[in-house]
Amino acid sequence: MPLFRSAHQLRILGELYLHPDDEYHIARIAERTDIPQQTVSREIERLVDADLVSDRRLGRMRLVQANRDGLYYQELTSMLSKALGPLPVLRQALTRIPGIDKAYLYGSWARRYRGEPGPEPHDIDLIVIGDADIDHVTRACRDTETTLGREVNPTVVSTHEWKAARSGFLKELQRGALVPLVESAP
Repeated sequence: MPLFRSAHQLRILGELYLHPDDEYHIARIAERTDIPQQTVSREIERLVDADLVSDRRLGRMRLVQANRDGLYYQELTSMLSKALGPLPVLRQALTRIPGIDKAYLYGSWARRYRGEPGPEPHDIDLIVIGDADIDHVTRACRDTETTLGREVNPTVVSTHEWKAARSGFLKELQRGALVPLVESAP
């Protein structure tokens, strides 16, 4: 996103704002973002000065986290979750799997993307429609869990099952908030 000073800053903010309850030491951020520790330290200084990140000392260790009391917290969280949250990560993982006609986020993440307020989601619910191999879908979702820092729960149904929507679960999904991840060309 060109709104951020650098890709490093975007990844650091994403790590902090997409896990706002967690406090990180600089080495942990460097490890999770694959950014050199010295670069992380410089970016954290800028972000603390801008009041986007709060910090505290625990002995010699510096702990940082998203500044939930900051002026831009809500808007920045929304932007970062759209830019770095489950959508781009899962979209990239799922587009490589043959047989997926459609895939949607549902549940709490979908409601947050649609602007509904609420607590931060703890897991990611995903419905995959088509004849994709369930093992491939499950493996792709498991591979994204480390990046997302959350469990990904895929449900795979056939196109026929989705269109028929005979179960209460599928009827409820189709009435609720769905955020498209993959939609095959008609």
